Amino acid sequence: MENSKQPNTKLYVAYGSNLNTTQMKYRCPTAKIVGSDMLEDYKLLFRGRDGSAVATIEAMKGYCVPVLIWEVTPTDEAALDVYEGFPTFYRKETITVRLGEEKREAFVYIMNIQDEHGNVRELGKPGCYYFNTILEGYRRAACAHLYDFDANLLLEARCYSERCHRGIMSDQVVLQILTIKDSGETNMFDIEAVCNIAVRDGHYALADYLVDHEKDYVQFILTGKRKTEKRWLERV
Repeated sequence: MENSKQPNTKLYVAYGSNLNTTQMKYRCPTAKIVGSDMLEDYKLLFRGRDGSAVATIEAMKGYCVPVLIWEVTPTDEAALDVYEGFPTFYRKETITVRLGEEKREAFVYIMNIQDEHGNVRELGKPGCYYFNTILEGYRRAACAHLYDFDANLLLEARCYSERCHRGIMSDQVVLQILTIKDSGETNMFDIEAVCNIAVRDGHYALADYLVDHEKDYVQFILTGKRKTEKRWLERV
């Protein structure tokens, strides 16, 4: 891997379908892989219409996401902007990555949690072709002895996103509910206010949950019981 940055190029971080080298060669023919890294305290998720959700990453303590680092030209970046629906669908953020012994700045696309109408983009199931495109990227990266591209991380992200879409109240949702409740900022039965606070404070798991599962949320507030995989079971 080359660690030297060429003039007029940038470092781009890929975690989804652009891990797939065949796809990237078609879309950005002058891009080249210069390294890989593990993003600490980020989680891989799938958001969008169920059955066609696409990948994003979100800051979340205790999780990690393997990524490829590409060196891209301005022409490559322009092609990526079109593919990612920048700036409406995905925004660009600058993060720090490790490239050999150096720490370098790179840009990454992260999905906007709300669309242009203020609607939350929900967690959901990705399409088979899209998911397999990412999985192939994981496999090729693993075979090339790049970073720890464990396919189980990708499978876990899909399962997590699907479970949240089905209305399973995760430990994370419970923690975010209790965080807002303990703040005393709003009446917890004012669902619109709770949702607004959740989006504002980055409690995206709760914001997702409230989109289609208000009755289950109210049941939890009233009784302390939450919906698990099989039935209403646990008290907090």
